[in-house]
Amino acid sequence: MSFIKRLTVHYKELQKNPAPLCHAEPEDSDKSMFHWIGWIEGPENTPYSGGKFRLIIDFPPEFPFKPPAVRFTTQIFHPNISLTGEICLDILHSQWSPALTIRGLLISLCSLLTDPNPEHGLNKEALQLYRTNRQMYDEIANEWTKKYATEKNS
Repeated sequence: MSFIKRLTVHYKELQKNPAPLCHAEPEDSDKSMFHWIGWIEGPENTPYSGGKFRLIIDFPPEFPFKPPAVRFTTQIFHPNISLTGEICLDILHSQWSPALTIRGLLISLCSLLTDPNPEHGLNKEALQLYRTNRQMYDEIANEWTKKYATEKNS
């Protein structure tokens, strides 16, 4: 299956069966299927609740044999997400599988907001607080959510 056809199939799947709390689509499908934009809503009962975290997804020509490059464009205080939006998630690197769908990837990103990985981190301050002072971590993450990820700011 050609690269463009495969991305079109993923896009149609997302339209037919949207991922909960998530959305992604080509930024301009008439110009390019390589560059997508999307967002993840902060899950309930997390410090990210009420936020909408925007992201970009860039597909390499080798997709699905190589993972897309995914980066948050909304600032987020999270142990596994750098201040520049880079994401530490195994399925975006060593554990990528060509069988993984874009829908599945979005669900995994949403899950990362619910359950950060305390073993690896890109934001050292967030990682340290998550490990040692969960209340302070939640407070800062919630402040950042209100500051950067609410509708008036996104």
